[in-house]
Amino acid sequence: MLWNGRRVPFTLLGGYLGAGKTTIVNHVVGNAGGRRIVVLVNDVASVNIDAALIADHDGTTLSLTNGCVCCAIADDFARTLEQIREMPEAPDCVLMELSGVGEPARVAPWANTTGFRLDGIVVAADADQLAELCERPFVGDTIGEQLRAADLVMLTKSDIAADGGSAARRRIRAVSSAPILDVVDGVIDVDVLLGLSGPIAVVGEADRLQALPSLGGTRPDHHVTRLVELGSVTRDELSSIVDSLSTAVIRAKALVRCSDVEPLMEVHVVGTRRTVRPRPDLDRARAVQAMVVITVVE
Repeated sequence: MLWNGRRVPFTLLGGYLGAGKTTIVNHVVGNAGGRRIVVLVNDVASVNIDAALIADHDGTTLSLTNGCVCCAIADDFARTLEQIREMPEAPDCVLMELSGVGEPARVAPWANTTGFRLDGIVVAADADQLAELCERPFVGDTIGEQLRAADLVMLTKSDIAADGGSAARRRIRAVSSAPILDVVDGVIDVDVLLGLSGPIAVVGEADRLQALPSLGGTRPDHHVTRLVELGSVTRDELSSIVDSLSTAVIRAKALVRCSDVEPLMEVHVVGTRRTVRPRPDLDRARAVQAMVVITVVE
């Protein structure tokens, strides 16, 4: 059975040409924090990796000493996914950088095929040029389609935009209600892009905060992390709580015992994408009746 039935989280990273997607990917690979990430890119050579991290490079695949693998997206995308499925051990996640003119909504169904589940669509937007690009024929339509598909928008280069990105924000808000996160020089908390690290495991109440996933390192001041206590809930009540989360929430995760169903329920939130699904493969002892929530304060 493929990876014992586990479905690997699959994140799509879109955005128009020059929006800074590869810079973000470079940062993620260099700050994997123990995750085994498979990164799919158009050109492996464009991923800037410290030579000391490179374990092997065969032209189309770059294997790293930190357990990550970067693969060039083959002409046959289905075959590329099959090669990932052939890995004896499931990676922790897959991150795919789309081409600058790629439409995430068209690729999203692939991220829900055997062995994978779509974790979220993240779109990078250039604060310095977005407003002008949106005025161009065809280009504006492409950017609009990308933004409409986004669960989370990463606004890049606001530090060099004359208006600090105000015009870009207005353009984004005209087509998308997804949370907007400022990203400078590709520095993004990997937990935000790829989901919170690992399963939540807490021994006792006093250890709860100490046992939360590590969220430090690169988080800007406008990120706020909190713990939402859940107590005893039914599956419907849990879904209602998740649906009622503020639009400022960019990430959330939980493993919860519900009083009316046997399997653990797993909560995943990335921007506007919110999922509550059963995990019968997990021991109920791993449950924590609380949800870790990351909010962006603009």
